[in-house]
Amino acid sequence: MSIDLLLQSVDHKFPVREANLDGQMLSGLSLNDGVVLSSSFRGSQFTRTRLTGMTFQDCDFSGASFADGCLEKCIFVGCRAGRSDWRRARFTQSTFMSSDFSHSNFSETRFSQTTAMRCVLDQTTLRGATLSQSALMDCGLADVVLDNATLTNAAITQADLRSAQLTGLRCDTIHFSECDLSERDLSGLMLARANLSGAKLNRTNLSGADLSGAVLAGASLVGADLSCATAPNTLFVRADLRAATLRDADLTQCIFVEAGLDGCDLSGTKLGMAVFTRASAKFALFAGADMSYALMHHAKVDGSDFSGSRFLRTDFHCASTEGSLFVTQRGSALHTMPERAVAELYDASRVIPLNGVS
Repeated sequence: MSIDLLLQSVDHKFPVREANLDGQMLSGLSLNDGVVLSSSFRGSQFTRTRLTGMTFQDCDFSGASFADGCLEKCIFVGCRAGRSDWRRARFTQSTFMSSDFSHSNFSETRFSQTTAMRCVLDQTTLRGATLSQSALMDCGLADVVLDNATLTNAAITQADLRSAQLTGLRCDTIHFSECDLSERDLSGLMLARANLSGAKLNRTNLSGADLSGAVLAGASLVGADLSCATAPNTLFVRADLRAATLRDADLTQCIFVEAGLDGCDLSGTKLGMAVFTRASAKFALFAGADMSYALMHHAKVDGSDFSGSRFLRTDFHCASTEGSLFVTQRGSALHTMPERAVAELYDASRVIPLNGVS
């Protein structure tokens, strides 16, 4: 098939099938609302091409170049595009499904309202790329390069990111749900308002990171380093922080309800108005922490060290403190209120009515 025939077919809304345009020069073309099936464009040049409403299914773009192109409302399904070049391209409202883009270059590419699902992006370069209102869902991301990329209102789900390059990554309202970032160096990264629910962050270095307003509900942070992190208003509900280091972190108004903090180092942290209801923080270190107005209701802090901590109406109602060390702590604490404790144990379903009268 010739380039002219391709253009005529697209113009007349006639599906293009099994075309072979390997190595062809297609730069600067404008294609609108066409369908291309089972065709080959290996090594072809689509630089500065404008594609709008195009659908490509089972096509081969291996080694092709779309550098500086503009793609709007395009769909790629089951395509092969290994080692392709998409530098500085712009994607808007586009979709990639079950396609292979391994070893490809998306440096400085801009994605807006674009989704990639079940795609192979192993060893793909997204250096300096921008993802806004976009998602990478259940994609292979081994050795992906995200250095200096910017992710805003974006999502990366169910991905193994243990080998990803993330230097200088900037995130705001990012969804990293169920991703594996264990043992990664994420120190100093901007992760404000990130959703890391259920993420694996075991032994991950998050020191100095900005986690303001982040959601880490159910996340695993065993042995993680969050020292000097900025994380006010962060949600750690049912998170596993055993043996983690949070020394000198800002954890103001954080929620640790039912979290596991056994052996955790919280010395020097800002814990003003933090909530530890039903949390387990046995043998944890709170030395020198500011715990003003913190709620420790029903928390287990047996064997923990509160030496030099600052208390101000810090509430230890029904907390278990056996063997805990309270030396040179400052301020006032609230202790168990018997009447309240009894009321909390009241279960109307177990009350036997007098003479059978309810």
